[in-house]
Amino acid sequence: MEDRTYPELLGIIDEFAGTLDPKEQVARLYDLMAPLHDRVAQESEEFSDEPVLTPADVVRELRQVAAGEPADVDAVYDHLTAMGLYYCEDQDPERHVVSQTAFAAAVWLRLLTGRELHATSLDDDEDLVPPFAPSAFTQIIDLLAWTRSGQTYTFWGDALTNPDFCDFPAAVRELGAIHMEITDSGRRKNG
Repeated sequence: MEDRTYPELLGIIDEFAGTLDPKEQVARLYDLMAPLHDRVAQESEEFSDEPVLTPADVVRELRQVAAGEPADVDAVYDHLTAMGLYYCEDQDPERHVVSQTAFAAAVWLRLLTGRELHATSLDDDEDLVPPFAPSAFTQIIDLLAWTRSGQTYTFWGDALTNPDFCDFPAAVRELGAIHMEITDSGRRKNG
């Protein structure tokens, strides 16, 4: 895998995802995101005039939804998008990681429910995850490669032409690790 380019790795992951049923895709995405949720739960800054949920509440409800338990998916989605928008305006890379995690979780909720979810702080046509990968699944993966490597998302074409702007090799390594996690988790479950 080391000789593969970033877009090639995304394509390989997308092909593999196409062999999975939608429920399995959602489960594997959740497994990739779950370690990032603790960072979201630690946030204490209020970013809404009328907070309905705390970040810890949102993470608890995400875990409930992932376990098949009932939760207010619309409220969680609304909170995640508001949090993502608020934190992405900050220049601190750590806050961008929280923002990107919130956006990935919000799009994951849409995949899980199979329906459009609406947020009060968001235009319906606004992209929460970068649209450069071939499917919603790999768009989340693309964002997670940067988030899990602790970086603000950078489109891979820009990362290639501006190597001093980000640690592109770290994002590529993380994407390779994600590929291994996705394919290995299937072997463990089936083996």
